[in-house]
Amino acid sequence: MKKIILIISLGIFAALFAVFAEQLLAVLVSIFWKKEIIFDYYGHLGIFLIAATLIEEGLKYSAIYFLFKEKFDLERARLWAASLTFGLFFGLTELLLIIISNEKLADLSALSPEVIFSLATIILIQALNALLIGAFLASRFFSGKFIVLKILFFPVLIHLLYNFLIIQKSNFTNWLVGIVLGITLITSLVIIAFNFRELD
Repeated sequence: MKKIILIISLGIFAALFAVFAEQLLAVLVSIFWKKEIIFDYYGHLGIFLIAATLIEEGLKYSAIYFLFKEKFDLERARLWAASLTFGLFFGLTELLLIIISNEKLADLSALSPEVIFSLATIILIQALNALLIGAFLASRFFSGKFIVLKILFFPVLIHLLYNFLIIQKSNFTNWLVGIVLGITLITSLVIIAFNFRELD
């Protein structure tokens, strides 16, 4: 029970730390490049949004590998469950911060189905990417040099594709977001299934 509470707390803390790191990056950009990073930058798939994605996925990898796998010695189903739980609360915290920082989102009952869909997928992308990282680590899918880059490549690519589709804001892209999330889930489940098969 203590580990579950700790994993939930780490998910919340990691999301808060990601926001802090992104704000710190915005301040550094403002100081050194004399360019102000405002909320609108999140509406364009540019360098800052790519950096924010790298920060978030890097934090997830660090928590799952260094804490859950190495320190807590979690393997297979426990590692996958911990990764999914961590990502879920990472996403929930991020969603809460978005709602708090945007007055238009305060009244959830007045939001359109499209906005509600976008908000729900924030939780899903964080949870599913964390599960994917956990699946890669538990299965030892990658080996050799640059293993961190190999593992992070897919979650970062998925996250960037997700960001691009959300920014487009259309019914068609909503379907594509659903497909991207579905592919992420299926990929994780396939890796998990093969891991069980290899170890049985």
